[in-house]
Amino acid sequence: MNGLSVLAITFALAIPAPVMAALDCSRAKTNVEKLLCSNPRLAEADDRMALAFRGAIRRGADPKMLMETQRAWIHDARDVCNDVECILKAYEERISDLDNR
Repeated sequence: MNGLSVLAITFALAIPAPVMAALDCSRAKTNVEKLLCSNPRLAEADDRMALAFRGAIRRGADPKMLMETQRAWIHDARDVCNDVECILKAYEERISDLDNR
């Protein structure tokens, strides 16, 4: 890893903002996106997942691999849900997975 990459990762980890780009609720199209934008329990779960994601990186998990597994989780677990409880369960499972990395 070159010095610029290390500096970029260090800087990214120092910023307290969520790891993932926030969902632009003005562009929410799917049912899941609309639920994420309208439900405070889901917003809190999303914040906790961002912290767990950041924690996994701090513990040495490969950021590229985490992003790949995150995209798969969004497609295969989160976005197959049709209600708040299902989405919350998907988040809890993802948070647990990230906490164990």
